[in-house]
Amino acid sequence: MTLLTIANAVADETKGPRPATIATNTDPAAQNILRLINKVGNRLQKSFAWNILSKEGTVTASGSETLIAAAALPADFDRIIPETFWDRGTNNLISGPISPVEWQGLKVQTYDSQNKKYRYRGGDIITSPAVAAGSTCAYEYVSTKWARNAAATAKTSMTIDTDYSVLSEELIIYGTIFEWLDAEGQPSANAARQYMDEFNILVSADETSDNILTSGDIFAQNSRHFTGEPKASRASYGGDF
Repeated sequence: MTLLTIANAVADETKGPRPATIATNTDPAAQNILRLINKVGNRLQKSFAWNILSKEGTVTASGSETLIAAAALPADFDRIIPETFWDRGTNNLISGPISPVEWQGLKVQTYDSQNKKYRYRGGDIITSPAVAAGSTCAYEYVSTKWARNAAATAKTSMTIDTDYSVLSEELIIYGTIFEWLDAEGQPSANAARQYMDEFNILVSADETSDNILTSGDIFAQNSRHFTGEPKASRASYGGDF
């Protein structure tokens, strides 16, 4: 579905007239629908680490505290997916992001450990302790670009009638209907329930399967503790995973 067909579906559900155009339409009602569609798309992008928006980034460490300067992050970078940031040179997880309070506490202690931690600050990604120069670090991140144009070029919003979303169009329709009803002061509880039900169904389908407990787990042979968190490092457990 395109931006225009999403807008028409919303119009059908709300008993409004179908717009002939949406992106270039100067009618306030059409402009309002355009704004709500993009509002919903942006919120959905922030709400969950959708597989379709997940990408891998890598960096070669310089040996300084700033592992990745803001200008060196991918152009569509939004946030790192938790537990995916690894120093491939030492096979250690770089955990985080940590809070400013914890970061400053580490600096006071002159924190020195193979189990590194990272923090966002000023747009940069900084680590403590610094990753050794030349070491490759890899991470998965959520892209900001949930929309595409007709040529499949990624975008952060829909601005042309033929643009489309890589996220569920049906979910965007449900969300836009709820936002419109709520803004108009009309009963919106049912629309909110439908929106959340659809969101939860899609999240459940998109999530990876839980790890299955094996007999090796009791000997620390698998990659996770029983509580779900990853081991601090391979080296700590003899490089067994």
